[in-house]
Amino acid sequence: MPAPLGNQYALGGNGGRPTKYKPEYCDMIIEHFQKEPVITLYKEEYNRDGSLKCKTPIITAAQFPTFQSFAANIGVNIDTLHEWKKIHEDFSESYARAQELQEHIWLVNSMSNLYNSQFAQFFGTNCLGYKNKSEITGANGGPIQLAAVNYSALTTQELEELEAMASKALPE
Repeated sequence: MPAPLGNQYALGGNGGRPTKYKPEYCDMIIEHFQKEPVITLYKEEYNRDGSLKCKTPIITAAQFPTFQSFAANIGVNIDTLHEWKKIHEDFSESYARAQELQEHIWLVNSMSNLYNSQFAQFFGTNCLGYKNKSEITGANGGPIQLAAVNYSALTTQELEELEAMASKALPE
């Protein structure tokens, strides 16, 4: 039995739904992420007579844009965005640009201590691919070069003390 025609079935006979993709989503996703990282609010203090005494700026992080919120705004889920990246080269490029914009917002607000440090670290590690690493290297990033040790210049007592210290440092 042939599949009924209509807007609930994809053209081409594959039996799937038509895509909700629209080329304007490329500009819309950039616009969604193209936000200033911070907003400035003002705390106003007034004199007893009602006149303005002072206006103190308070800098705070703007609402953090996410791909989930963009997907919700256009009526799809995040998995749909990932599928569109695979199918539509123009959307894939716009998505990558949106990621860079999001990273910029995260970086500015993290370095300004406007985000909770645990959130900043979690997001950087799990969503942006940043890594915590402590690496000790030698000159020019090469291996550490150890100097030759002349044990023959040590006394028997010094050698025994050195051996005792080394055995304390070894795991049991």
